[in-house]
Amino acid sequence: MIEAYNYFIGGYIPKVSPKTNVHNRQELRNKYKSIVSLNKSNPLAMVRLSPETQTYALDVKELSMEMSEAVENTLEGDSEEAKKGAQTTVELFNELLQKSDDYGLLKHKPSRPGCELRALVAEHRGELEAAGFSVDDDGFLAIREDQEFEVPQAFMGDLKEKCEYMSMNPMEYVEKKVFSYAHLSRGSVGYAYAASIYTGMLFSSYC
Repeated sequence: MIEAYNYFIGGYIPKVSPKTNVHNRQELRNKYKSIVSLNKSNPLAMVRLSPETQTYALDVKELSMEMSEAVENTLEGDSEEAKKGAQTTVELFNELLQKSDDYGLLKHKPSRPGCELRALVAEHRGELEAAGFSVDDDGFLAIREDQEFEVPQAFMGDLKEKCEYMSMNPMEYVEKKVFSYAHLSRGSVGYAYAASIYTGMLFSSYC
């Protein structure tokens, strides 16, 4: 995580508004509790931070944060702002899906979070198509110009939830070796140094 930490300090900043991504004390405390909870429920793993892996983990975090903001704008904006937010969401969704596929090919592993995003699209395909979206055979999205646009509320809500998880836990999606499993039967017991796993990401504008 030292390399990831230094990369953040070096100016790797997601293109998100401080209005939606700078947290007050209570929000930051809740984010930290969520990270600790993730650490307790997930296996402890060793990650070899190659340049490709490091870049991919940061891409997952950056794109998921930007997409979460775009989804929020889609859900809360007026009709014009909602469509603009939806278009941004689609562009970021497709970019993350492509980066996931590229990383999967590089590591000869199933695409993640690509498979999860495709599953989300498959689950809401009917709603998406009724709302003016098109889905191609590879799961990439587009907004149709020949159909009236509507906000797919259920899809956007689930996508925002997925984005929040990805932004807190981008290392879930990189190649790693598991060497210690969590105490699944005792939720209150974690690792002695679990809270330090994400130290490099504990910034108000990143978490």
